[in-house]
Amino acid sequence: MPAGECVTVYKPKGKPHYLYDFQFQGRRHYGSTGCTTKRLAEEFERRVRHRAALPDQQRQAITVNEAAGLYQEHVERAPSWRTMRYMIAALVEGLGAGKLLSEISQRDLQVYFAKRRDGRANASVNREIENARAIWRHADDSDYDIGAMPKWGRLFLKVPRKPPRELEDTEEKKLFLALRNDVSDAVDFLLKSGWRRGEVLGLGWADVNLPRKQAITRIKGGDFVVRPLTTALVEIIARQPHSDDDEGKPFVFTYVCQKSRGNRRAGKRYPLTATALRKPFEQAKADAGVDNLRIHDLRHTRGTRIVRATGSLAAAKEALKHRRIETTLRYAHVLDDDVRNALEASESRHSPDQTKKKKRKA
Repeated sequence: MPAGECVTVYKPKGKPHYLYDFQFQGRRHYGSTGCTTKRLAEEFERRVRHRAALPDQQRQAITVNEAAGLYQEHVERAPSWRTMRYMIAALVEGLGAGKLLSEISQRDLQVYFAKRRDGRANASVNREIENARAIWRHADDSDYDIGAMPKWGRLFLKVPRKPPRELEDTEEKKLFLALRNDVSDAVDFLLKSGWRRGEVLGLGWADVNLPRKQAITRIKGGDFVVRPLTTALVEIIARQPHSDDDEGKPFVFTYVCQKSRGNRRAGKRYPLTATALRKPFEQAKADAGVDNLRIHDLRHTRGTRIVRATGSLAAAKEALKHRRIETTLRYAHVLDDDVRNALEASESRHSPDQTKKKKRKA
């Protein structure tokens, strides 16, 4: 907007919508009107001024850091909190801790997430966008002023759909031969159970009932569920040593510290974390020559094997605790063999459609 003018509604060159921009009681109000005509834009701007002039109807402002803290109180007990925590920290630093949510534009978010793409897969960036969207929505539900809700759908990046990565039998043998002994049981449990990483690493001794072959875990979304344990899973849990530092809760899976750092000492056992698991897993992959495999692919492998063994997507859905069958449909490619066999059976010479027609005499 040109300096010295009192125009509060204007259309930037090359843009379809008018913007509004004005000051009220020392606070700036600006954003898109979503209108393509000046008359409608001025009506929109008058409504915004009216809301700003009525303190009893005006929502309280909230900063990025405050909104992140508000959301943390809501989700910090979720199994995925350890991953979400670094996403929130990066968001607060990238957008500015003291900046108001109502002042953050669509463009600000586009620039921030474009920077986050550096060296990261589109799916990983999309998870960060989902996390940011949850922060905005939670602040809005808590009656804070978030300004215009960002158009989150326009921020998501395209992720090509492809069948889940499955750990082949030959790869599995090489991988476990290369794994460090102190983390191999945790990886084996991930593969045999199909649980999410957060469930396995967060499993405490108080959560398991070995005689009943059951465990209670908190799944994605925060719900607690009772998980059945196979004999193999019970044996893995039963042989786990206790850690030297339980950090307030005796966790089932631990690791041996390789290098003293801070309060941790080399040779001592501590609760296994995603960070402590990542390095030995990556090293084992490199030593075994296993490419393009993530820890989450162990869950995909279990889902694929369940469908292949049972032919039941419903069984896989329940074992993996998917909320929707659409998620489990990713494993439907395993049923291709059944379709192929049906097609081949229908081409058999014994099929009624394949009986030879009698040739007419010339």
